[in-house]
Amino acid sequence: MKILSYLLITFSFLVLFSSCSGEKNDNLKQGEWRGVLLIDKNDESAELPFNFSYTKSDGGKSEIIITNADEKVSTNEIIFSGDSIFIKMPVFKDEIRAKIMSEDSLSGQYYHFGSRSQYSFGFNASAGKKQRFTNADKTPSLDISGRWETTVQPGDSDEYKIIGEFLQSGNHLTGTFLTTSGDYRYLEGAVSGNDVMLSCADGSHTLLFKAIISAEGTLENGVLIGGPTWREKWRAVRNEKAVLPDPEKQSAVKENTGEINFTFTDLNNKKVSLSDEKYKGKAVIVQIMGSWCPNCMDETKLFAQLFETYKPKGLEIIGLCFESKDFEESKTRIERFVRQLNAKYDFLYAGEVGINSIFAALPFMKEFRGYPTTLYLDRNHKVRKVFTGFSGPGTGKHYEKLKNDIVQYIEELIK
Repeated sequence: MKILSYLLITFSFLVLFSSCSGEKNDNLKQGEWRGVLLIDKNDESAELPFNFSYTKSDGGKSEIIITNADEKVSTNEIIFSGDSIFIKMPVFKDEIRAKIMSEDSLSGQYYHFGSRSQYSFGFNASAGKKQRFTNADKTPSLDISGRWETTVQPGDSDEYKIIGEFLQSGNHLTGTFLTTSGDYRYLEGAVSGNDVMLSCADGSHTLLFKAIISAEGTLENGVLIGGPTWREKWRAVRNEKAVLPDPEKQSAVKENTGEINFTFTDLNNKKVSLSDEKYKGKAVIVQIMGSWCPNCMDETKLFAQLFETYKPKGLEIIGLCFESKDFEESKTRIERFVRQLNAKYDFLYAGEVGINSIFAALPFMKEFRGYPTTLYLDRNHKVRKVFTGFSGPGTGKHYEKLKNDIVQYIEELIK
């Protein structure tokens, strides 16, 4: 039924936006574009801008490259139909479906397909515009480069801490927020007068951060909008010594847990167990993840590289994917994730995303605090380390340190 509903939505959209002539209009202006996502219909100021380029090769192959700071997100899964364009984002399932208003203008919808949530919001784009946030050219009142202790939902019962790290050059601002589950990847924006603005659109994240620089040099009246139902307040103070909780003390296995085992279904519909001959006597990394999770994507990219190096030395990696209830839909999503990341290790469908599913599928777990959570097993399949979160390449030096730590620990495990 889910597949049928999805096809009906797509068909309806084609009927709505395709021209009567049936002739495709693929004469979009090549070069720089500015896109805008209208992520909160109740707030006209909640416009999430992002930059992308459009090119078409001599052979007629189209490519769109979205830029978020140092990140380049490329997709060539682009279909022109009548006077409409359909853009499928890489790795994840998000899509842009828009009407070609003219060669330099698009208008339509951005569709998000999460593990359990599906929604859409308005999208428009204009060619020839390079500035991410418009009218962001006032002299900044403060250079906010550095590390900021950030409180999300301050004063509420669900208050929690993250850390902002920013690099400012004139008006231009880049950075990210470090969290207990990883980071918000590559953010880009501006400081204009007292206004701080950052955004990201990478195929899974659609994030808008705004704040005001106070007279005391703090960041106040902050708002984070990630979608129609994700809106949080935040404030931050500069603190170069701010730290997050120890990632090795967030999730945990039960005391006196010895050799662990599990059995799940692989992408060929076959049952696979950790006790299978393939894994016997091997050090194993068990990645508790989801194909919908951006931090899991960054971790998988690294693990895919390390697997090629360390498999001959006795390492196996298993990705346990927590997705939707629907196995076939989940399988399709996982296959796309694995294929686009060129990951050669094993991925198993472990059930529906959610804390209850984790404890049901992995009864040896005592605590679980987020995706990804990674278990490092010795050659006897005893858990030697549990690590929650993953700081990706958008975090710079933190990613490099984590990568080096993982390599060092793998070396110890395979010994």
